[in-house]
Amino acid sequence: MLNLNAPPSRAQGLDAGAGEVYKVLVMDRFCFEIVTPLIKVNELRKHGVTLHLLLENDRERIADVPAVYFCQPTPANVALIANDFARNLYDAYHLNFSSSLPRASLEELAAHSVKHRAAAKVAKVFDQYVNFVSLGPDVFSLAQRDAYVSLNDPTVSDERVEGCVAEVVRGLFGACATLGRAPIIRCPRGGAAEMIARELEKLLRDHVAGKGSGLFANDLMSSSSSSAAAGAQPSQQRPLLCIFDRNFDVAAALQHPWTYQPLVHDILGMRLNRVDVAGDDDALDKAVGGRGASKKSYELEESADPFWRNHGDAIFPRVAEEVEAELTKYKKAMADINDKTSKAGTSSGTSADGAPDTGTSSLVSAVASLPELQERKKMIDKHTNVATALLREIKRRGIDEYHAVEEDLLCGKGDKAAVMSLLDATGRGTAQDKLRLAIIAVIAEESSRRGEKGGDASTSRADQDALEAALVASGADAAALAFVRRMASLNAHGGGREVPGGGGEGGDLLEWADKLYGQSISQIAKGVKSLLSGERRLAVARATESLMANQPSPETEAFAVFDPKAPRRSDGEGVPGVTGPGAATADGGSSDRGGNAPFNEAVAFVVGGGTFAEFRACRDLANGGADRGGAGGGAGTRSVVYGCTEFVTGAEFVEQLGALGRKSA
Repeated sequence: MLNLNAPPSRAQGLDAGAGEVYKVLVMDRFCFEIVTPLIKVNELRKHGVTLHLLLENDRERIADVPAVYFCQPTPANVALIANDFARNLYDAYHLNFSSSLPRASLEELAAHSVKHRAAAKVAKVFDQYVNFVSLGPDVFSLAQRDAYVSLNDPTVSDERVEGCVAEVVRGLFGACATLGRAPIIRCPRGGAAEMIARELEKLLRDHVAGKGSGLFANDLMSSSSSSAAAGAQPSQQRPLLCIFDRNFDVAAALQHPWTYQPLVHDILGMRLNRVDVAGDDDALDKAVGGRGASKKSYELEESADPFWRNHGDAIFPRVAEEVEAELTKYKKAMADINDKTSKAGTSSGTSADGAPDTGTSSLVSAVASLPELQERKKMIDKHTNVATALLREIKRRGIDEYHAVEEDLLCGKGDKAAVMSLLDATGRGTAQDKLRLAIIAVIAEESSRRGEKGGDASTSRADQDALEAALVASGADAAALAFVRRMASLNAHGGGREVPGGGGEGGDLLEWADKLYGQSISQIAKGVKSLLSGERRLAVARATESLMANQPSPETEAFAVFDPKAPRRSDGEGVPGVTGPGAATADGGSSDRGGNAPFNEAVAFVVGGGTFAEFRACRDLANGGADRGGAGGGAGTRSVVYGCTEFVTGAEFVEQLGALGRKSA
């Protein structure tokens, strides 16, 4: 795109060496977020981009310079581009849309280009199919805010639900197009996950059948030969796409984390691989007890930060130890350089036989290592400041206590006294911290009561009333807790229905609130039950591993199957289960995946908000799943990508629950 949608030699960009084509990059806010984690300003300049601007802002005319547009294909953006035609802002227009531009919008652009005599300046119009934010090689987000509220709001209109589902489908289709292969889709029956899977399957089927842009042409050619072979190689296998509702494991979005990357996101609000920290000007050279008031912004990317790459999944105390160890190494290296400098200063420069003096040679070597040491100092300073900011909040809010109590609750070892102690008005933590703990306690209690085939309902109600009273005394809004309790009550009385259209092709999006209330708490309980196994792996990772194994299991046996490459059948819906020879799919087709061989590539996607704790659990599944008897042939042989509609902190998610609670009151 930055090379004007042509090879560098043809575009004559700076990298081609054949000339220089300077250009302007114009983006809307959404596409700005797509670009931000991928490309730095200096890299843009290497591709001849001298200026990058927001489409929504006022822009001045820049004659004789081509403009590369990158934006969503919305009516508002089309109107802004048409206005640029009218103002004759640039010498040429290279239009790139993050997803498919509707025919009506294309015709509108064409009409405006003719009207304003800009048709000859519109060089190209491209559908890029990159409607997602890639935060790393194995993690992405659709940057779709408040999707959980949109899909669970009891007062929501059908149009808004349809729009939200369509937006998720477009983002997932872009991810599939980037992979270059049409996946087999698995999802729980009922709720948002199945509806998204159905719509995505239809879109993929059209493109695989050649009705779209040919994005999966290579997939068709490779699969035709690999499916005929009995022992297909891992590289020839199709990927698995597992779609989960956030309600599959609500607790994972609320629990206080205790590992580095999830802590940085949950406490410091990391966004687009960047975190802002209020702290010292220089964490290494500060005076003892000193504290600055400056605020620094740090990039946290694995490709450029070995400490972040190596310790992102380490528990916080270990991170503090590693930062101290790196600081010690740095001080020792600097001391060695100072020592060599002092020795070189007293050297005559040559030895007795006329050879160069070793002290001088050592000094030259030491000076050569200074740039690397300076970069190491920046890295240490960054993580010292980040760890210090984390520690300050951990101590102030008692995050370690919350994490420990929540772990016990989710392992079935809940201590009511410990819970009430933290929920007390004099206990540490913010009102949101207390809300998160209270909701986890309710979820754990509900799961335990169901496991005991009813339990003592009156005792459970008394405990929950005590939780709510403690929250109110602490100044917390208990609307979020009321929403979760309402879901539990409706589920206990059978207040739910199947997803419309779940038994056959198509279906609609009517009566959304009833169906979601009906399936939410049961999925919550299932997620918690999976945590009680003792392995303490999150439910999404456990279910993904089970689905990758491609064998029946109680946890995933009811998951629907959608295969966009399978031929449709005329005898109605098939039986859900594993994908094998002739295995039936939920859309009435038959999967073409031969045998019961495990999947080596998977995408785990969460609708309604994801967490970095789940991402880390899925990465662990890819790196070490074979050690637990998983589907892979060995550590590192599997690939698991994690995605979500948006990454939410625990505070943000409890706010969304609260908004739903107030709407359903």
